[in-house]
Parts: sequence; structure tokens; C-alpha cells
Amino acid sequence: MIGVLGAVTFVLYSAVAVLLVWKYRKTGDVGFLLLGLPLVLLPLVAIPLALWLQAGVDRLLLGKQVSAFPFNLVGQERLTLGSLLTLLNLVEHVVWGALSLVAVLALRPRLATNPNA
Repeated sequence: MIGVLGAVTFVLYSAVAVLLVWKYRKTGDVGFLLLGLPLVLLPLVAIPLALWLQAGVDRLLLGKQVSAFPFNLVGQERLTLGSLLTLLNLVEHVVWGALSLVAVLALRPRLATNPNA
């Protein structure tokens, strides 16, 4: 099931990437390429990170020692598993929001076209 969802995700993000490049080539607006960072690159990078996170959480739940940061914070009882997952989720959203903001600010306004001129 995880493999199927991963494949569907890859196809969807590939379609978004193709559309953003198409819009860039049509308009020359670099903002469309910058939109590829939060809309394509970040989610594709997040997939292997999610698998790494899953492996670390599974090891913690089995009671095995995990020395990799940030899992060692849970092992040292400085964070709960729930707070670790929430923290990582919020960091992802902050990065996504910052990249999105930069990309949207980079988009140029469209010039009004007057059909009567």
C-alpha cells in the first residue's frame, strides 16, 4: 500500500512540475519555477524523510536504542514521541510556507489586456 501511494504521489508531483515548467515557458515568469520548490521539490524530499521517520519511530516503539537525532531526545525522555512528531510536522509546514511565500511574491502581475484597443 505504501508503495502504491508513493507511486501515485510521484506521478502527481511530476504532473505539477510539468505544468509549472509549461507555464514558465509560456509566460517567462520565474515565479512559476520557484513554485516548484514548495509544490514539487519539498514533497519529493519529504517522502524519503517520512520513511526514515517511520523506521525511527518503529525502532523506538520496539524499545530499541536509537542514537540518531532527534530520536535520541525521545530515548532520553526530553521529548515525547507525540511532541517529536508534532515538532517535525510543524517544521515542515514552516519551510513549506516560507518557500511558498517567496515563490508567490516572485510572481509578476499580469498586464491588463484591452480587447477594444
